[in-house]
Amino acid sequence: MPHSIRDWIRAWARRSRGLEILKIPNLGGFLNHRRCDLVIDVGANIGQFGEEVRKLDYKGKLLSYEPLGECFEQLKLKAARDGAWDVRNIALGGHPHQTEINVSKHTVYSSIRELSAVGAQFGADAQVTSKQVIQVTTLDLEMAQSKAERPFLKIDTQGFEREVLKGAAETLKRCVGVQLELPVDNLYEGVWSFSEAVQFMEKLGFTPAQLLPVNQRWALGDPVSAVEFDCVFRRIE
Repeated sequence: MPHSIRDWIRAWARRSRGLEILKIPNLGGFLNHRRCDLVIDVGANIGQFGEEVRKLDYKGKLLSYEPLGECFEQLKLKAARDGAWDVRNIALGGHPHQTEINVSKHTVYSSIRELSAVGAQFGADAQVTSKQVIQVTTLDLEMAQSKAERPFLKIDTQGFEREVLKGAAETLKRCVGVQLELPVDNLYEGVWSFSEAVQFMEKLGFTPAQLLPVNQRWALGDPVSAVEFDCVFRRIE
């Protein structure tokens, strides 16, 4: 497209709709460029991330983990329609054990961690409505027999990301990238800060490649800022 036409479209979108038209790197491009042969989805809920990577034209194998029984049943139904999508009803952490998970009104906020004071203010959807006993294993134990050579690891476990990584030391040696949901405002107790997470990943050999805002601070009176970011890390070359 000629620059003059492209500039006119951008100016029109900005002036009349308040929109910026930008071409930015996305996850689909990352998976394709890194020749990913398996996407590991930890904290799958009902399969939103799996559906997203399919829309981004990733056609390879998917492996999703979700410990909540009701969410897993919905996840299983979606995966059954996809011949390359496997699902497992278990949580991942730093070592195998049994524990309780806090089930929130909106299940995407469910966590092994307790809600923080900020989390309690965040909104009704984050409020805990029940608890559920779940089994926890490690990603390294799960991946011991996997033949994937270039996996991509996504972890969205509402404050339990560091523990998942601690149980994935061997798997991470194969990973071409990692996506973590990282907090600016901690919605859960005992969670690392954004800077601590970046430093932790750098020690593992990964550096940030892409950032996407998640959850605006509406309930905290700041609708123009994000509570969390989805951060894609690439291996340090």
